Amino acid sequence: MPSATPAPNGQHEAINPIHPSMLDRLDPTFIDLYNKHVANSPNQAIDLAFLRTKYSVLYSYGTGPAPDVGRIYDSTIPVEGGEVDVRVYEPSSSGPWPVHIDFHGGGWGLGDLDTEAHICKHICHKANVAVIDVAYRLVPEHVFPTGIEDSFAAIKYIYEHPEVFNVTKSLSVGGVSAGGNIALVCAHWARDANIPLQLVAAGTPTIDDLAKYSSASESPFPSMQENEFAPTLNWARLAFFDRLKWGSLSTDPAIEAQQRKRIGWVKNLLDAPNFKDLPRTLIYTAGADPLRDEGEAYGRKLVENGAEVVFKRFPGVPHPFMHMDGALWQASQFIDMTCKEIRFAHEDR
Repeated sequence: MPSATPAPNGQHEAINPIHPSMLDRLDPTFIDLYNKHVANSPNQAIDLAFLRTKYSVLYSYGTGPAPDVGRIYDSTIPVEGGEVDVRVYEPSSSGPWPVHIDFHGGGWGLGDLDTEAHICKHICHKANVAVIDVAYRLVPEHVFPTGIEDSFAAIKYIYEHPEVFNVTKSLSVGGVSAGGNIALVCAHWARDANIPLQLVAAGTPTIDDLAKYSSASESPFPSMQENEFAPTLNWARLAFFDRLKWGSLSTDPAIEAQQRKRIGWVKNLLDAPNFKDLPRTLIYTAGADPLRDEGEAYGRKLVENGAEVVFKRFPGVPHPFMHMDGALWQASQFIDMTCKEIRFAHEDR
């Protein structure tokens, strides 16, 4: 395979072909899949508008077929300042059903109701729950953490109005990447609002405040250095999305100060003020993901405070591997394990 050298100063968020430092960290099946479909694409910086049009099919070269469910329809949920779109997946069985609420990934600036559609179908079918996928508002058009606040508003609305979606008050939440972060934050807020959650399912979650570091070498997490040049998600791409997030804040110093106060500990979940009485949580990480160690560090903090946590590190795969269930056993296992845990969490509730 030809060698790959990152562009000076990390200007290219994508690194093709696979960087030599990553070859012994990746499953050969993934390497073959990536080489066939992606590795010959030219290096280029992210164009947000273009990437938004392609994001939900970005990993379709590895996505497997999803099962049919009873019914799928779109709706809306009111939030402060407007409403957000949601997509509802109903099982073939008769309702009302327990409900799993999904928050898609995409660095808070990408993603829509198609992004995790195949995962939502699997959860609906295999866990026999209704799934409500939430299209929270994105940065930079909406100041961070509007998307997280939208997501919690959706949880609260579904809990208070279960009849709207023919569901019960047995709720679980989950998501991947930024969606995993959202689910974890919302678990804290739900506890404080006396909204019981049966389970939090976080896949490859973002945890730390990347803005503290000017380079991967400054991060305290070894996975950030080990996987600095990982395919699909690397340090430069993380830094791009972090700039996008913080760039959503006002340029007026007085307004920005208030916005940062509103963000508070959400910028780094390890700084949450209270880790007590949080629900059973899945922390699923990827071996070749820069975010691997911070996700596991958050899980350990949950355990230290009495929470029940299921850990699983999937070897040899990068950050968005769960979208490649048509090719990777790790992705199929991720989906199956998540569905099993969700079904178990809602049984007899």
